[in-house]
Amino acid sequence: MRTHQLINILTAELSALPVLIVAYYAITAKPTGEWQLVLNLPVCWLISLYLISYPLLLSAIPMLRRNPFKMQSISVQASLKYHSHLNERAARWDDEMNLAIFILERGVLMLLSEPVGLLLLLYFGIRRLQHDAKRKTP
Repeated sequence: MRTHQLINILTAELSALPVLIVAYYAITAKPTGEWQLVLNLPVCWLISLYLISYPLLLSAIPMLRRNPFKMQSISVQASLKYHSHLNERAARWDDEMNLAIFILERGVLMLLSEPVGLLLLLYFGIRRLQHDAKRKTP
């Protein structure tokens, strides 16, 4: 495996780590809010999503690596237009919001990676079978 592919897999897993932690806590926490270490079927599914399906989906479809949702407030746009550096706080706020949106988008993508991967596998498998059937007919 090439180095940049390994780095891509590790960064994909790190980007989904906050969602894994929150989802694990939501699944396993006691009603009192106490943290538990439990290994049950939903937790195993969540870990398999995180370790296997999500990196495979991102390596199979590289365009999913880019975050399509970027936020830039009007005050930052105005300060860029007029070359002003007065809105540093607004720029920091935009950066924080972009990070939150990125983590949310990565989490949703991680949670949907296995069903999407199975649908893609089914779709390409059917296409392959149709292609093979067309080649075998005289």
